[in-house]
Amino acid sequence: MRLLVLFLVCSIGLSYAADSYAQKAMISIDVHNQRVEDILKEIEAQSDFDFFFNNKHVDLNRRVSVSADKSNIFSVLKEIFAGTNVKYSVLDKKIILSVEAQSPQQEKKVTVSGTVLDTHGEPVIGASVLEKGVQGNGTITDIDGIFKLSVSSSKAQLDISYIGYQSQTVAVQVGKNLKIILQEDSKQLEEVVVVGYGTQSKKTLTGAVSMVNMGDVEMNTVPNVSRALAGKAAGFRVNQISAQPGGEAKFRIRGEASTGAGNDPLFVIDGFPVSSSGNLSSGNGYYESGNIDNVLESLNPDDIESMEVLKDAGATAIYGARANDGVILVTTKRGKSGRAEVNLKAKFGLNYFKNSYEFLDAGDYIYWMRMGYKNAYMGDMKHPDGSAVKAWSSLSSLTSATPYGTGNAYFASDGVTPLDGNKTSSAIWSTMKYTDNLAFLLDQGWQTMIDPIYGDKLIYKNTDIADFNVQTPAFSQDYNLSVSGGNEKGNYYAGLGYNKSDGTAYGNWYKRITFTFNADYKLKEWLTSSSSFNFADATWNGLPATQTAEANYFSRCLSLPPTFRGYNADGEMLLGPNSGDGNQQYNFDKFVRDQNTDKFTMNQSFTVNFMKGLSLKLGAIWYYQEEKDESFNKDYLSSPGNKVTSRSTSAYYDRTLDQTYNAVLNYNYQINKDHYLDAMAGFEYYDSYNKGFNASGSGAPTDDFMDLQYTSKEEGKRSIDSWHSRQRIMSFFGRVNYDYQSKYLLSLVLRKDGYSKLAKENRWGVFPGVSTGWVFSKEKFMANTSDILSFGKLRASFGLNGNVNKNFVGNYTVQGSYGSNTYNGATGFLLGSIPNPYLMWEKSRTFEIGLDLGFLENRINANLTYYNRLTSDKYANITVPSTSGVGSVVSNNGKFQNQGFEFELAFRIIDRKDWKWNLNWNGALNKNKVVALPDNGLERNRQDAYQVYTGYGDAKMWVGGYQEGQRPGDLYMFIADGIYKSQDEIPAGLIDITSGNNGSTGRPLYGGAEGYNKLSDSQKENALPIQPGDVKWKDVNGDGVIDNYDMVKVGNTVPKWTGGFNTTVSWKDLTLSARFDYALGFKAVDWKSMWIMACAQGTYNTIQETKDTWTPDNPNAKYPTYVWADQLGKRNYCRSSSMFVYNGNYLALRELSLTYRLPSIWVQKAKLSNVELSVTGQNLGYLTEAKHLFSPEKADNNGGYPLPRTVIFGINVSF
Repeated sequence: MRLLVLFLVCSIGLSYAADSYAQKAMISIDVHNQRVEDILKEIEAQSDFDFFFNNKHVDLNRRVSVSADKSNIFSVLKEIFAGTNVKYSVLDKKIILSVEAQSPQQEKKVTVSGTVLDTHGEPVIGASVLEKGVQGNGTITDIDGIFKLSVSSSKAQLDISYIGYQSQTVAVQVGKNLKIILQEDSKQLEEVVVVGYGTQSKKTLTGAVSMVNMGDVEMNTVPNVSRALAGKAAGFRVNQISAQPGGEAKFRIRGEASTGAGNDPLFVIDGFPVSSSGNLSSGNGYYESGNIDNVLESLNPDDIESMEVLKDAGATAIYGARANDGVILVTTKRGKSGRAEVNLKAKFGLNYFKNSYEFLDAGDYIYWMRMGYKNAYMGDMKHPDGSAVKAWSSLSSLTSATPYGTGNAYFASDGVTPLDGNKTSSAIWSTMKYTDNLAFLLDQGWQTMIDPIYGDKLIYKNTDIADFNVQTPAFSQDYNLSVSGGNEKGNYYAGLGYNKSDGTAYGNWYKRITFTFNADYKLKEWLTSSSSFNFADATWNGLPATQTAEANYFSRCLSLPPTFRGYNADGEMLLGPNSGDGNQQYNFDKFVRDQNTDKFTMNQSFTVNFMKGLSLKLGAIWYYQEEKDESFNKDYLSSPGNKVTSRSTSAYYDRTLDQTYNAVLNYNYQINKDHYLDAMAGFEYYDSYNKGFNASGSGAPTDDFMDLQYTSKEEGKRSIDSWHSRQRIMSFFGRVNYDYQSKYLLSLVLRKDGYSKLAKENRWGVFPGVSTGWVFSKEKFMANTSDILSFGKLRASFGLNGNVNKNFVGNYTVQGSYGSNTYNGATGFLLGSIPNPYLMWEKSRTFEIGLDLGFLENRINANLTYYNRLTSDKYANITVPSTSGVGSVVSNNGKFQNQGFEFELAFRIIDRKDWKWNLNWNGALNKNKVVALPDNGLERNRQDAYQVYTGYGDAKMWVGGYQEGQRPGDLYMFIADGIYKSQDEIPAGLIDITSGNNGSTGRPLYGGAEGYNKLSDSQKENALPIQPGDVKWKDVNGDGVIDNYDMVKVGNTVPKWTGGFNTTVSWKDLTLSARFDYALGFKAVDWKSMWIMACAQGTYNTIQETKDTWTPDNPNAKYPTYVWADQLGKRNYCRSSSMFVYNGNYLALRELSLTYRLPSIWVQKAKLSNVELSVTGQNLGYLTEAKHLFSPEKADNNGGYPLPRTVIFGINVSF
């Protein structure tokens, strides 16, 4: 709190210094024989000064001559009132004129000086020091808290005051330097948080609310909101699961509340409810790459004042139907009374690609790929019965035109003409047998090596495919201009922002333009108008059009074999093997994309004050969103020598209009000094209408005709579709807060919602909430602990929330739907989904108990919370017989429990004049459990489960999928107990009949003749022997058979603990801040490394770990033998294996920022009020065992768009 006070002092308090504005304001005036009154009016016209005086004391008709050229006000006034007894005092922009009485009995003036300090001995800067009873005689304290003032007599008294402190009156002591200690005024310093449809003092808050102040130092340096929130609030987790600019982030409050999708919290932006983190409406909102248009990405962080996270039912029940998964309140900035302020911010960022894999260079790649082919070739190997073992590779590919084969060619058959890799596949790759006519290539950087298989001399070129497919550093720029101000009649804030961010994938970028205008104006003493207008325009270019997913781009495209030539003999860029996996720059200009979203929000309300404490607020919010996605594919090269000439084009348009109307009646009444009542009742109506269409066509005549009208009209070349939907919610709600002596607190909340998507009988839901608080630190029996315990509050809450999960309840779920099918030219209609008019709300019952503590004059603050949430009537798909024509029907059938513990700790470690150090730490323990599932007649009503051995003989149990009593996210894997180093270690009777993954053929494996003889004749035909270098899989029940029953639980992919901590250290004008977040108690699976080391795609590059695979020369290797296409062989890699399961714990250094505020004396000379310079590093690294995961935050990891390491340089200038 004292940091806040100091900030206010520095930015506002100093503006009250007499000399600050007076010295800067320059007056130019040249008058002769003019009336004093006219001259004063001229000065007021030139400046912001206002004169105050008594007409009886100042002769306004006196005529004087004044000549001043850019002089300060003191010089001008001295000339005007020379030779008179008029004196003047300058306070802020007010100039007080008075007359010094000429009484012979008047006591001689005295000068008094002193220092104003707070209770910690720190100077109070800008405190007001006024002589009591003498109008206009005063001053303010300087930066060291010191003041000096000439007073009328030695008997004078001084009134000392400052915002947030109790005022004092002290007697003058002549010749003695006064020392005044101001006490904090707790009533003024109470922190206020935003709650549903209002605000509340944090000290009297009974619900679980975490506040994120966007004014924090580290928040001022971020270009987007999502990444700024990680680790900032207990129980609130932000996973930036895509680093694509403007891409998807997943927000979770207190974990998952459902086994299905749809656990997103409700966002409320300046009173406007946003039902999904993915988009602001029921529109599509999807990027071409599959990423969701993140709602927070469309907000300018510089326009946001604060964000509150509402977690318990006592706090969220006021939002009823849509608040089942918590609420995030976003409040944008509004103007403050005082002089106008202009603020300009600029940031420039460098985004460095972070590749979690270290791929092999071309020489190592050729060696290991050729060895892998040899290892997969069984040669003349025989089974125990003398039959031949069927290999799954052919050595002929080692001499063909492949990335590792020697069948590639540089010249055509004439031996002179260079081949073009864009026309023939034999000139894509560089691996060839060395001949003398290729020697010239060595001068161009090509290299040679000895073939590990045949001993030939090979020539090759090493290419880093990242040079073609990755932008690093990618650049970002962010500019913000804001103007704010106000007076006693109203205030205003206007902000204009521009952000352009380039992704690390080639050609990927996102651009956002925002405008915000907020204004409040007192039309009458009893009537206030509040207006808001927000506009956001976003355009982007996603991943290249040939890409289907981010994981594909950052694994396949970056593992393109390094023997790729890159350029042909004429220096022209090559495509590579195909448009999907090759060089993404080659076809970039062939795919024309125009993707755009415009969002408008208008918010208008009027507040009528009927009487003290009674007001009515009438509000309307209109939100309009328009999305556009137009695309055209020119003729492009799909593979060497093959062009796609379909010239396809498509267009997608979607519009949404959301309207919210509400009326809120507020009443607060101080019954007496002990009893306080605050009541609210409201009505709200929400209407969302969405419509759109898409169309596609192909066969445009040339690349110059991109519109749909030019596509072919032949049958099957065009398609069109359209849609529209509407949903409405009507709500009645109320809240009553009761406060007795700010010690005993009670809050009652009730909301009734009616939702149009449910049938009439089940449309309405009632959601109550109650919370209580006891500020026990105010009890008399706690008086002796006040030196240690500054504040103590016990709180508890219970409530009910509702939910209509959009992933289950669509536009036709209740009514059912029909579709059409054409067969032999006849069109018929069939049932598309079974209606269920009995669907009801999902309901979540939440109980919570918490403790809020403050120690050592609130230098240490702690918030501890336990919660238990049970979701009932959970939506689930019930399987129905296939004879019905549909697969399932949505029903209310299931329960899901979510419970945990949270803590938030804040430490004000150092709080001195020059040095300040704050530390905040939060954490949350969360556990989920399936309580009940739809009754299907199976044990524990299991869904999608499978059996494994219990470890007790042949006894089995059902695991996986969803089951009653189970915690979602359990991992069952085959246990890799090491690697067989020799044939003697392999049990002769062992067989392996597992199925594997990645398209595995599931070939039976055997240990020796005994195992071979256990196989059936059909199994023997496809069998493979277990050899040294293969994985030693754990046989759980010891039956000599490795099968799918031998999988064992190795952990869970859902973190038990999540949280973060941040710290800020300041020395004078220099501030260093750091922000970390962490997750503990879970396992992470690296499926992508498994795929890479399995050589599952056959030709792609592999990683450095391949060098630590088993060979006769490396029997103690960490990994099994490297082979080509492991899924076709022994599945050493291609199975659910503990070998690639890691301790998922991580600590992320999310942000490190250094900010320097230029000395005020420099800034004032430049006629500015504040200048700050900053440098910030973001996503600087993870401390984790799971080093290959593109993001340790995504535990079940199959690759994706990695977050870049970012450096941001910023400047913040205020006028």
